[in-house]
Amino acid sequence: MTEQPSSDEKKVVAIRVSPTFKKQLDSVVELTSKTLNDAGVEALESWVAKTLSDPAIREKAMQNIQAEEQALQERRQALQAMLGDGGDAAASQKQAAPAERSGGRRGKTSGE
Repeated sequence: MTEQPSSDEKKVVAIRVSPTFKKQLDSVVELTSKTLNDAGVEALESWVAKTLSDPAIREKAMQNIQAEEQALQERRQALQAMLGDGGDAAASQKQAAPAERSGGRRGKTSGE
């Protein structure tokens, strides 16, 4: 079983800026009660919200979702083709088989 990440788990996103801009960032952040990390997260959240409010970007996102769904459907069909028409039935029979065998031929010889 896989562990689910906690809701407060953070991932590192590193950005590269010029030394001059880094000094400017440090100076501005020093004037506030925020950390450079907090300011960066706030700026990125603002940028994402602004970007996603653009109808063209939203349309492109929907196209990407549809393309991913199509690719998933194609993979599903390929796997089903490899498993054959009875792929689901065979899987069901394998799960049911141990229960069906439990009261069956235990202790009997092949000659009986």
